[in-house]
Parts: sequence; C-alpha cells; structure tokens
Amino acid sequence: MRQILEDIKKLSFENEIFFLYGEKGTEKDYVVKIILGYMNQPDVMAIPEDLNKKMSSFKQKNIVYIVKNLENIDTAFLFNPEKCFKCAIFISDCDYEQLYKNGIITFELYEALLNSKKLYIPPLRERKQDIIPLANFFLQEISEFLKLPKKELSKDAQDALLDYSWTENAYQLKQCLAKAFLLTRHQRLTSKDLFGEYNDQFSIRNFLELKLGNLLKEFANIGNSNLYETVIQEVEKALFILAINETGGNQVKAAKILGINRNTLNKKLKYYSLI
Repeated sequence: MRQILEDIKKLSFENEIFFLYGEKGTEKDYVVKIILGYMNQPDVMAIPEDLNKKMSSFKQKNIVYIVKNLENIDTAFLFNPEKCFKCAIFISDCDYEQLYKNGIITFELYEALLNSKKLYIPPLRERKQDIIPLANFFLQEISEFLKLPKKELSKDAQDALLDYSWTENAYQLKQCLAKAFLLTRHQRLTSKDLFGEYNDQFSIRNFLELKLGNLLKEFANIGNSNLYETVIQEVEKALFILAINETGGNQVKAAKILGINRNTLNKKLKYYSLI
C-alpha cells in the first residue's frame, strides 16, 4: 500500500481517467479519498446518481466523476467536449479486461479505460506487512469516531491478525476491530477479544498454544508427567482418524493428505488400533 501511495503522488490529476480495482473489501474508497486530497476543492459527481443535477452548480473544469456501477453506463460524459472534467475515477472489484470479456461493460467504455491510469489494490493475503499498520489505522479511526481513548493490539492479537486469511480484506478487518473495540473495557486487545477463545478464526498455532498452555498449568506440579509423548500421540491419533474418515477409509488418499508414506500410515493405524 505504501508503494501505491507513492505512485499516486507522481500522477497528474488533470483530464485523467483512473481505474481503481481490487477484491471486494480492499481499501479502494480510502485510495479515492487520497486522490481527491491532491486536488483543490473538486466538485465530486457520482455516476450515474448525480447526472440529473444541474450542471450550473459545478465548475466544469473542476468536476471529478466517480463511477462505481460500470454496467450499462452511458459514457457520454467522458466524450462531451462542452463538459470538460478534471478527472474520472472508475472503481471495480475486477479488471476492466475481465469486465469486457464477461459483457459487463461496453466496447466504448473498454476503449476509454485502455488509456486510463490503472491502480490495483492487492488483497490482504498478498501483503501481510500491511495488516498491522492498517489495523492500527482503523483503531485510531474508530477511536476518533467514538470519541474514546485509542486501544492497542497485544503481541498475541497481532499474531492472530497476521495468521488469519481475511477473505473480505480490509472491510472484514475493520469490522473485527470495531466489534472488539466496543465489547472490551481494557485498552490492550488480545486475540481472544478479536476472535473469541474457541473461534475457528484462530490459527492452528494459536489454538494449540491456548490448549497446551492450560494443560501445562495442570501438569506443572507433576515431576514426570510424560507430557510430550502424550500430546504427540493424541494429536497424531486425531489426525489419522480425521484423514481416514475424510477419505472413506482409503489409506492411499489419506497418506497423500497427511504427506506421509502409505506404509507408515498403515503401521501407525495398527499401532493406535484404528484398523
């Protein structure tokens, strides 16, 4: 994201067409705000919602068109010589190549977008380094909106955020943080505050750390509990049961899922009396 912002600084904003795209939930609206911030009091017009407004209320050379619904859009505003505009910003979840191929946009619009400045916002899973700075930014934004002291992320909360897949990207991240912000009284958010103690959103590592941490406390006063072998055997046995059930008893498929040799799996199944 830092690189994208650096690229925006170098752009011209006079008579330009921008095409901003990325998966649903990526920070496209924030990037639009940043682009608008480089202009001197632009007259923002949403297309097609604002097309019926009286154009006399707008300074023609300072109009910025923002287009989110690209399907069946009338592109006349781009080509009318009497209505000059500062720039037009098109926002989409997909690249215009895909939109045109799927028949969502017209050839006229596709042709216009071929000459646009294209900005791609990658999903969070492709830029893990942005997750914590983005989370801190959202916490600051939530704090200012609610007029409450800012909350911070603990180390385990940061690890949990980095381990999660964020299929809905920044939108989902912000919703998660807002919920945790509102439901907790303390200022330092933990992974439990974000995802709950037994939520599936925990990574395998976080889940095991939670469970084993409780187990270690129980065995702390026992001199020789043989905890290591007990845990390894129980986890191993559970994995074998799940793999065999998932494949309907097919050991070849189960071995591939587990990433081990079929003969090794057979020996383990016999050892644990699973066959």
